[in-house]
Amino acid sequence: MVLTHREIVIEWFKMLDNRDHSVVIKDLITPEFRLTILPKSTGGFGVPSRTWVQVQEFLKELDKAIEVYGLSENTWIDAGDVLVGHYYSDGKLRSGSPYKNEYIGIFKFKDGKLDSFEEMMDSKYVEQVISGTA
Repeated sequence: MVLTHREIVIEWFKMLDNRDHSVVIKDLITPEFRLTILPKSTGGFGVPSRTWVQVQEFLKELDKAIEVYGLSENTWIDAGDVLVGHYYSDGKLRSGSPYKNEYIGIFKFKDGKLDSFEEMMDSKYVEQVISGTA
């Protein structure tokens, strides 16, 4: 079954909450996949642009603090091989506190697979989540 670009992104969201970082998404991304955290001025939490292996390591760090991401769709603009989304998380931290964030994602596709993903979020809040001060 061939997934639409939006369905691939929804699978990405599910992967985050299922903690299935290696199996579910691997078939949906290109070998050259990159994740870039925006704005670039924040330094992307130490790595401005990550490969899939680096993304998996970053997600393991986030998993220590975030129990449920609770990502929900809001607005999507489909421009062929580029999908732009505005979405939210309404999840829970491992401390029991709510995890709420807002994102803009730019998803770029190549040959029907996710090739790159640029995401802007409240990075100061995520830094606080990672450090345990949120």
